[in-house]
Amino acid sequence: MEDNKIREAVQYLSEGDKATRKGWFKKPEWDVAGQNYEKAASCFKSARSYDQAIQAYQKASDALFKSDSLYMAAKTMESAANLAAQQLKQPERASEMYKRASDLYQAHMTPDRAGEMLEKAARALEPVSIDSAIEYYTAACNLFESEERGRFAVDTFKKTIAIMIKNKRYTEAVDIMHRLSKIYQSINNQQGLNKTYLSIIITLLALEDEVEAKKQFQLFCQ
Repeated sequence: MEDNKIREAVQYLSEGDKATRKGWFKKPEWDVAGQNYEKAASCFKSARSYDQAIQAYQKASDALFKSDSLYMAAKTMESAANLAAQQLKQPERASEMYKRASDLYQAHMTPDRAGEMLEKAARALEPVSIDSAIEYYTAACNLFESEERGRFAVDTFKKTIAIMIKNKRYTEAVDIMHRLSKIYQSINNQQGLNKTYLSIIITLLALEDEVEAKKQFQLFCQ
């Protein structure tokens, strides 16, 4: 069964490569190539040949990008990243592909999906590099803010704050909390705002910065 799937995948790869060739009267058919590479990836995946599946998904993404199918290019790159993260346990490799998928979703004007990819990259890296994970979580927050999608990013901000607090990155956490408080203000969520204000004060006290904690308390009470 697996051998049959691999033979089928190789055939799809060959068809994909054929579609990329150009001649005197023929332009590369990138959409056809992308479809064949994606079929090849599915066959490799069924045969549990995950590294070959990843490579085929990457080829599909590149071909679909060249055919201006940005959403499908992003989706196939995301599929490659999922395999690297879940099947091969290669977080660094997965994070790079999630970042590429994020860029493609962003180019397609799909910021929510782009932010989700950055979060996936962060989660993949948490066990191996907290610094890199925090960078990706922060990048996701930045993306949502820049696209004025803050109301959809509350959970992302909370996750970012939680991992910063867990790793004693208190100063950075306070900055993210202030940004979260502005989101709560913009959506008139008083309960969330009050909890965030309290968290800021508690975190400043953890930093032993009583002066700033008192200053912030007075500002919040105005």
